[in-house]
Amino acid sequence: MCDAVQNESYEIDGIAVSNFVLPLYFTSGEELGGRNDFLGTRASKKPGKSFRSFSANPGGYISFFDPKTGKDRDWSPPESRKSQQRLNAKKKLGIGRGHRRRQRGVLTGPTV
Repeated sequence: MCDAVQNESYEIDGIAVSNFVLPLYFTSGEELGGRNDFLGTRASKKPGKSFRSFSANPGGYISFFDPKTGKDRDWSPPESRKSQQRLNAKKKLGIGRGHRRRQRGVLTGPTV
């Protein structure tokens, strides 16, 4: 699961909707003329550089299942307090796809 650009939004008919990653986000290299998210955001610390694949902008985070450990893992930009707040709220509420899979017995690993 990926909420890497969760803190960014745009409006459709006056309603704020979240930015989202595009298929190029899931590639290992930079694609010439491509972009990794709908808004085409630029990395804040490196002006002129595009949002990198498999990374997260401030306020965003990445959650994934690690098949080697059998556990869910989370990652967020270390300097982003808002990212940590979102992850903590999600864990406290026990929501998300991983939680639903565990409820159905698909995953056996404990929550991280």
